[in-house]
Amino acid sequence: MRRTVALLLLLAALCSLAACAVPEEPEEEQQGRLIYYLVPQEEARGGDCIRGQYEDLGLPEDAPVGEVAQAVVERLLAGPAEGELVSPLPAGVELLSVEVRDRWAYVDLSSDFNRLSGVALSLADYCLTLSLGAIEGISAVSVTAQGRPVGQQPRQVFYERDVLLSDMDDVLHTEEVTLYFLNAAGELAGEQRTIEVYEGQTLAENLLAALLAGPEDRELSRVIPEDFQVSFVRVDSGVCYVSIPQASLAALPSDEAQQRLILWSLADSLYSLDTVQELRLLSEGEELTAFGQVGVEEVAVRPVG
Repeated sequence: MRRTVALLLLLAALCSLAACAVPEEPEEEQQGRLIYYLVPQEEARGGDCIRGQYEDLGLPEDAPVGEVAQAVVERLLAGPAEGELVSPLPAGVELLSVEVRDRWAYVDLSSDFNRLSGVALSLADYCLTLSLGAIEGISAVSVTAQGRPVGQQPRQVFYERDVLLSDMDDVLHTEEVTLYFLNAAGELAGEQRTIEVYEGQTLAENLLAALLAGPEDRELSRVIPEDFQVSFVRVDSGVCYVSIPQASLAALPSDEAQQRLILWSLADSLYSLDTVQELRLLSEGEELTAFGQVGVEEVAVRPVG
């Protein structure tokens, strides 16, 4: 992923982090949920700011993902049951709601969460993302305060891959791709990018993250709305599956021509990967036949030539 992502830069520059500490797998008698807390400042100097530890939340193994997510956030708010780690959230912050829809965890906290800013806010977002991302069935996290985005957050949606878990030099490979944005004539134009893939990431995920972040070329402009989100993307046997939350579909511009530009921006960018031969759009687990007013069959198969 581009290392220009705002949170990564903020964390690297101000915390001087190289990695977050991932605990070893617990022994059989220590099974629990993996939750990430802050390391006390005096211990973190020159080392990890965030460390995960396994906690017993008293939940059955088959507990619904929403119930697990709520218990994880509540424990994160309360702080660890034992040990020297500390909660990243200040006293007074309360959990208002947790919802999990289409692999997306929506966490709404009380207004006291707005007291955080800068590095402290980034670390809190990271702890929430890592802790919830460790739950099977959750791949993205959105954090709000009383239903509103937190003004100091550089971004509103977080993926586990956004958090630096391995050394910044630990690039598995790079890939040349083409991302499609609007040119001055209002047409789609390609921008060449070098995408870095780190351990635990996929090329398709990082391509979409770069596409949604917008162009680097000042002569180009974004066609996909800033609040447009993707729940997950995966490539299986040449077919690329992209899951889009219902909220993003409902917020599409009403103009059919604009909808078509957004759809083709997604499709053309993904088809720049040699491994993608077909494209399927999903929402809430169901395959889409229409993207707004535009038939998805337009982009279902890789264009010839």
